[in-house]
Amino acid sequence: MTAPLSSVKKALKILEAFTEDRTELGVTQIAHLLKSHKSSVSRILMTLMAEGFVEKTSLKNKYRLGMKLVELGNRALSRFDLKEYASPHLEALAQKTNEIIHLSILDKHEILYIDKKGADQVLTVATRIGGRNPAHACGMGKVLLSGLSQEELMKILSTAPLKQFTLTTITEIPKLLKELEKIRRQGFAVDNEESFPGIKCVAAPITDGRGKVIAAMSTTVPTQRMEKERIKELAALVMECARQISDQIKVRR
Repeated sequence: MTAPLSSVKKALKILEAFTEDRTELGVTQIAHLLKSHKSSVSRILMTLMAEGFVEKTSLKNKYRLGMKLVELGNRALSRFDLKEYASPHLEALAQKTNEIIHLSILDKHEILYIDKKGADQVLTVATRIGGRNPAHACGMGKVLLSGLSQEELMKILSTAPLKQFTLTTITEIPKLLKELEKIRRQGFAVDNEESFPGIKCVAAPITDGRGKVIAAMSTTVPTQRMEKERIKELAALVMECARQISDQIKVRR
């Protein structure tokens, strides 16, 4: 006879029961998959829901994975091989453009800087590895937000008002949604002095093997050097660099 699963192991098995094909499950379905009692599954689901690991859907008695798992995934991303894969590409781009290059991931409503190259340039900005910036107010943040599902996006945007940092910061959700749609179409974002006056950025997404946006990179340039043609030039370079990193991630995973 099979020994009963411990509560922790059963909780992990419940989380693993959700797949790309089974995004929403009921208690009965989970109990059947785990060959466990409904009462036990229900109790564990209540605990997981209270901690944000699962959430109820609009359908009664249906559950799906919660945003807490996204948060934990993003924490893992900040310390694994993404930085190792990206570093030489970022360094090469910093040398080629003679500008500052950043790499970041999304953590709730903020971006987390995980690498920075070209910091010895004449112009430096107040960023550091491990530092944060509101996602709605910067190029990399807008790229990362554009890669979320509508549900994930609205959950983040509903947590707090969009704070204004400069005259060009986007503070209205409809306007931000329109901006994110534009980013999805063109493949890059422009930070029009939205975080720091006098500083513009061009950012592009880094994706995993399934095409999911897992990080963003950008080049940072003083406004006086960021004329229209320069934006086009940097956008092409940043997107190509992001593509190279994405391809490397796909091959090695």
